[in-house]
Amino acid sequence: MAFVPMRVALIYDMDACKGPTGVTRHAMAQLRGLAREPQIALQAISGRITEPDGRAFWESLAPLRRHKLPLRTRDMLRAWRLVSWPSIEFWSGEVDWIYAPAEYFVPTRKAKLAVTSHDVLQDVRFGGERRRERLAKAFGAADLILSVSKFNTEQLIEHFPSCHDRVAYVPNGAEDLFFEPATEHERNSVRADLRLPATMPFLLSVANFQERKNLVRLIRAAGRLSEVRNGEMAVVLLGDGSESEARSIREEIEKLGSKVIIRMPGYRQGLALRAIYSEALALVFPSLCESFGIPAVEAMACGCPALLADSTALPEVGGEAGWYFEPENEDAISETIRNMIDLPAERATKVQKGREIASGWRWAGANERLIRELLERR
Repeated sequence: MAFVPMRVALIYDMDACKGPTGVTRHAMAQLRGLAREPQIALQAISGRITEPDGRAFWESLAPLRRHKLPLRTRDMLRAWRLVSWPSIEFWSGEVDWIYAPAEYFVPTRKAKLAVTSHDVLQDVRFGGERRRERLAKAFGAADLILSVSKFNTEQLIEHFPSCHDRVAYVPNGAEDLFFEPATEHERNSVRADLRLPATMPFLLSVANFQERKNLVRLIRAAGRLSEVRNGEMAVVLLGDGSESEARSIREEIEKLGSKVIIRMPGYRQGLALRAIYSEALALVFPSLCESFGIPAVEAMACGCPALLADSTALPEVGGEAGWYFEPENEDAISETIRNMIDLPAERATKVQKGREIASGWRWAGANERLIRELLERR
């Protein structure tokens, strides 16, 4: 009897490829993993794509079967919340699974629906009642809910207890490139890219500018270090946000005075990001609400010390490699940075542990878990 691969249609908003957050990194990594798996017959679905980065990624998927919806993805999702028609199979044809690597409500006819849950606590705490209602609809329709961390699973079951029997643990990871050393040329290019003086040490943040990322407190805490106050050490905020989010950060930077060097160059990806991790003195990740924390894994894989909030999912991810602090305590943040600088032997030990721990958070493992769950539950 001939082998028949399982048919999966993955739906995601390809416009999110512009400055991809952790959710989009997850989506792209799982898409690539499914596409390589011989047991899976994969096709990709997106709404109308308007961003150049999204178009480029979409074109890179050829010769994968691809379907574009008549509206932007966000508009299709909005329409489906009002009228559950037409089903996604109108475009995909008959499949075994529809997989949304985010919390999408997608109407199906015969196919089972799998969705990934990323940030339950964030959504409940900051998203408001409307966001909670959307999650409840997506989770209620799903045959399988994939959760990116044990912490997120606890939150999911606490806030949406009817999901209990349909949840599977499929964590995030880091791309393979972060486990390979940056070249000398790549590392030598970092400070010119970031507009920093040659050899200047810098602390690194990799996060969007949402309030929950706690960057205002990070700036205040870093500003208490004599090296930062005197312009001998820089702070680099890789990320982006709305104008109001960026304005609050810039206002805090202005309070520190003209000697302080803080850069906000936008996002970096791929080899450029790897080189920045490799050159950074440390990653400082003070997020108030994190359901995984991909930058922590990327940093550890690159041998960059990871200074992390001691709450939500970050201790689960960083393990013994992390330097932990109470994220709402600016003194604690600055003291942790100070200890990391002043304790080179402990720093070296944690860097080594970080490489070991990061090796357990790779996309290959996440792909294997996802595929196993889809095969076992079809």
